[in-house]
Amino acid sequence: MFEPVIKRAENAVGATITRVSGNVMAALPLLLAFGFATAAAAWWAIDAFGPLVGNLVIAGAFLVLAAFVFAYARRREAQQQARASAELAQLTEASPLVAIQRAISSSNASQALYDLAKNSAPAAAKNAARVALREAPGKLPLLLGAGLGLMVAQRLVNAMTNGNGRH
Repeated sequence: MFEPVIKRAENAVGATITRVSGNVMAALPLLLAFGFATAAAAWWAIDAFGPLVGNLVIAGAFLVLAAFVFAYARRREAQQQARASAELAQLTEASPLVAIQRAISSSNASQALYDLAKNSAPAAAKNAARVALREAPGKLPLLLGAGLGLMVAQRLVNAMTNGNGRH
């Protein structure tokens, strides 16, 4: 019954892990390139404008970059809040409490509650899986970092103890 949902969740998690690991692998050389580009720009600015003004030009460029990144992050946060508010409004309309109150007030309350449970279970599982998959990418780097740290620690302990568990 839940196998398609579980398979979809497994595929989504696998795709997310692949995407995040690819992003991390691309980010490291990009970070190094950005460092060398910054050093070259600083060298050029100091050569062109002198040490004081050259460093102020580089600082100003980073200030402008930070302002753009901050504005972009705020806009994304506002969009996410709007999306969450819309989802909450939809969930409030189709609230299980409202359906339960209607079922209890009906003439055949036990049959109505049974039908409600039978009809709402797939939607509840789908919503729970959607929320879990939406929130997983935010926590994935932390989980990957913890897992990698534990793996490195285990390898270090094995190397120090020759795999015997003692010195």
